[in-house]
Amino acid sequence: MKIKTKTRRVLVVDDNEPMARCLAEMVDIFGIPCDTARDGEEAIECIKKDNYALIIADSNMPRISGFTLLKYIRKYYPNLKVAIISTRNSELTQGMVVRDMPDYYLPKPFKTSDIEELLAHIQ
Repeated sequence: MKIKTKTRRVLVVDDNEPMARCLAEMVDIFGIPCDTARDGEEAIECIKKDNYALIIADSNMPRISGFTLLKYIRKYYPNLKVAIISTRNSELTQGMVVRDMPDYYLPKPFKTSDIEELLAHIQ
């Protein structure tokens, strides 16, 4: 099912290049333009240049983590939706999710249907 959007774009931020490509391909299945960034610093540069409806960021990355990126976005782009993904579904990660309140949280592994549900919220 293609999800119709106006000029909605998604940015996937993950230091694991195969994971970033996989996520971008999942988003592409639903006909939504998607860019990738290797870390939070690169993501900030992308956010400054383009208009995104959703950022999907890995929680654990070098230089700027997904949670630090989330704080930046909340401060400078408060209406931008953020999904945090993580393989570490630990008490610490759950505590950070509760404390920092991303719009969405996806523990890995996730399915294409999880991404579809996530994308349905950005219309």
